[in-house]
Amino acid sequence: MRALACGMLLRMQATHITEPPNPDEPTEQTVTPPSAEKTLQWITVLSAAGMAYRLSHEAGHWHLHLPAAQAAQAWAEIQAFEADEQHPAQPHTPPKVPIALGSGQTAYWTAFWAAYTLVILHLSLGAFDASNPLHVAGAMSRTALLQGEWWRSITALTLHSGFAHLMANVFFLFFVGQAVVRELGRGLGLAAIVMGGIAGNYVAALTAAPHQRSVGASTACFAALGILCVVQAGHLYRRFHSWRPVWRKTGIPIAAGIALLGLTGTSEGSDIAAHFFGFVCGLAIALPIAYRPHSIANLSAAMQWALLTITASLLPLAWFFVHLYLTGIG
Repeated sequence: MRALACGMLLRMQATHITEPPNPDEPTEQTVTPPSAEKTLQWITVLSAAGMAYRLSHEAGHWHLHLPAAQAAQAWAEIQAFEADEQHPAQPHTPPKVPIALGSGQTAYWTAFWAAYTLVILHLSLGAFDASNPLHVAGAMSRTALLQGEWWRSITALTLHSGFAHLMANVFFLFFVGQAVVRELGRGLGLAAIVMGGIAGNYVAALTAAPHQRSVGASTACFAALGILCVVQAGHLYRRFHSWRPVWRKTGIPIAAGIALLGLTGTSEGSDIAAHFFGFVCGLAIALPIAYRPHSIANLSAAMQWALLTITASLLPLAWFFVHLYLTGIG
């Protein structure tokens, strides 16, 4: 992925020429980062340098729109960042702990199977229907959840109002989930995302109307975004704390994540509370991980697989309790 990003930077840099401005030329130059993770990193770089940019999301990809007058300087900043990623300066502190625990293939397939599971469940269960007892028993409901029907915080993540709702969450989870798994490993990464979604559903339920129902994996998706923001902030803290103001560097990824939350999580018909609290719970879950890297660097492959197995088993267990619930009232 880094080779792809660097290749893109070299190609784009060749297109930036220093000629007098032409009123007929476009006022912006647009570039598409190769991944959601790179989008967050490049936003961080531009924000730290005080460079202007505009962010958009089209056809499943993020796009950065740079003012033409500043495009060359912006790419110079990004190129310097990528060069530092490839050849980081030797630290004056003890050797840094390796944080990226999941390989590219591990991250890809973990995110793929998570997204595939959502698709299969949607095809099996169908779009949410308020007249379907199975759907009603699995959807989020404040009254029911607070009365002890805990499984709803999990099963609601697998129900969607329609195919468009499903696809939006599948693509978001696939790309952002890959970045989280690369940082935390397949087991801890998936567990953190799912726990963020469950916690977000519980907290959102406290602010919901008594009989309001909500469904969708978006709470877990925004938890993944919150996790990624904090992990990136942790990287910046370890890199710059000895020679630059800490708050300026670590705060930028959080601000960028909040911007992405506002851009993608507040559309009409969205459960804004679930999106927001999913994001906040992701931030909270990732804090001890991001600032105590030794705790995850020492996780064995067996422990990662154990966490993956436990997390994956929560879904059939929750739906089993839905079956018991329906049988009990039948």
